[in-house]
Amino acid sequence: MGYTHYLQRPLELENFEKTAKAVEECYKIVRSFGIDIVGGHGEPDTKPEFSSERIWFNGSEKQTPGVWTAEGDFGIVWPSDKKNPITVSTSPVNGQWFGGAMLEKRVAPNCDGSYETLHIPRTYEVNEWSEADSSGNYFEFCKTAYRPYDLLVMCAYLATRYYDRRCVVSSDGESIEWQIAVGILSKVLSDTENLIWKLLKKY
Repeated sequence: MGYTHYLQRPLELENFEKTAKAVEECYKIVRSFGIDIVGGHGEPDTKPEFSSERIWFNGSEKQTPGVWTAEGDFGIVWPSDKKNPITVSTSPVNGQWFGGAMLEKRVAPNCDGSYETLHIPRTYEVNEWSEADSSGNYFEFCKTAYRPYDLLVMCAYLATRYYDRRCVVSSDGESIEWQIAVGILSKVLSDTENLIWKLLKKY
């Protein structure tokens, strides 16, 4: 349970070096926003990986205080029904659902910007409970708890789909949550936002 993005992908991803390079360029943009992106375990001063074999990162356990942080424990968060992707409200909370707070913007509670690791390997790691769907795809997901690194997770899944159209990307987020990520990837790929939107299953 919790705010999650989903990727259905084949055993071996095509054009993975291009995907990793695109995500690395997205990372540079996200980092310029003041969002701390680190290695997959969330430890400060570690490096994310955008290699020919895997994409691996997390938000930082010690996000730099500022616009992306807020004091408090918000429980299992969910995006609120907002009209704009970013708000200037002093509090990110705009309602409650049964799991916790509904937030108007991505925040790192008490400066903890880490949550689940985003890991996309070139070759899917098959295990005893792995099962391919009718298209031959395997299921992966990343719960981000709507923390700031969520933006780069979205970019990573979209870039994976862009370079391998066998993939399917879906999400708990509505279109407004995806607007910034779509814009970032459109800039990196020098392609239209309209095309990027078409990569998402529900839009």
